[in-house]
Amino acid sequence: MNILRAVMTKELLDGVRDKRALMSAFLFPFLAPLFIYGLMTLVIEQNTKSERVTLPVIGAEYAPTLIERFVENGFIIETFEGDAEAAVTAKTVDLVLEIPSDYQSTMAHFEKTELTVIHDGSRNDTRATVRQVRSLIQDYSSELTALRLISRGVSPKLVRGVQTRNGDIASDEQKAANFLSFVPIYVLMAAFVCGLGLAIDQTAGERERRSLEPLLINPVQRLDLIFGKCLAASIVGTAGMLITLGMCLGAMLLLPIDELGIRFSLQWDQVFWLVIAILPIPFLASSLQLLLGLFAKSFKDAQSYVGFLVFIPVIPSLLMNFLPFATQFWMYWIPVFGQSILMKEILGAEPVTVLAYPAAALPTLLLGLGVCWATSRLLNQERVIQS
Repeated sequence: MNILRAVMTKELLDGVRDKRALMSAFLFPFLAPLFIYGLMTLVIEQNTKSERVTLPVIGAEYAPTLIERFVENGFIIETFEGDAEAAVTAKTVDLVLEIPSDYQSTMAHFEKTELTVIHDGSRNDTRATVRQVRSLIQDYSSELTALRLISRGVSPKLVRGVQTRNGDIASDEQKAANFLSFVPIYVLMAAFVCGLGLAIDQTAGERERRSLEPLLINPVQRLDLIFGKCLAASIVGTAGMLITLGMCLGAMLLLPIDELGIRFSLQWDQVFWLVIAILPIPFLASSLQLLLGLFAKSFKDAQSYVGFLVFIPVIPSLLMNFLPFATQFWMYWIPVFGQSILMKEILGAEPVTVLAYPAAALPTLLLGLGVCWATSRLLNQERVIQS
């Protein structure tokens, strides 16, 4: 233990002395949550616009009652002249409502009347407005149909053969966790990003500086050296991961997601179990980075080798989002995947069995130990040290 402590302390001190590398390592934990907070705030604002909307209309004089309904709902009606599609393409207007000239005659003969909402479906900032316009027209149409039936002595209920009721069983926390599914991705990515520089500097960097061979001459077992280096990188990775977790949780609480009809609350016991669930990840990440760093000829070369490891935490989250599945106990045993499932369940306030935490932690730690052992064995080969 004294040897491990000495190696770990030495590597940590070396890492702390390099201020530029340390600042670079901790940019991700601070900037990523802030960027996501700003982006999500913008998305929420675009989908919950409450200010009065200007609606350009072609043929407003043909449907005075409909136009009055728009005005009652806070729209500012503006007569549009010119090429509507060209204007929407040029982004001079968000959308244009086109009312056909035969509107009155088709309504009088109880024929189908089509209104055209001209908009650009590739624009995210206009989707809320387009959805609001279409919803208002749909409500107006339903009300008009009901009045037509009543005027003929027919109950509107006769045309409503089947209706659906909202049977959503998801809790508010589960909806919020699904909406903010970026949190597990960024928290686990931080474990791989923050300790990356220190891990590859301890292998590829030392070999490039010709300091690895003198280190191996010391009467210390290779396994002790690797464990000490791995623990040092793990501490840096853990610090970055916990900072990212704290900032992401803070962003979740500050985001006005209640405007989307989603409520989110967080208890201290959830934060505690989140930390317990993700603690093994930095050790696995550092062990993999040390192993791959041995195969690189230089520090710069190692960055290209190890860089793809950062995308490992992304895969489980993509699977959960695009291929929904019912969680089974054996899934917790898959490293990184088990931690991603635990984070989603904890954030969604779902019941999690206590056995899930050791089931997720044990394989991750064992895999990290196995990778460290393999790395120490490679240090016994002269071609690896001098390549």
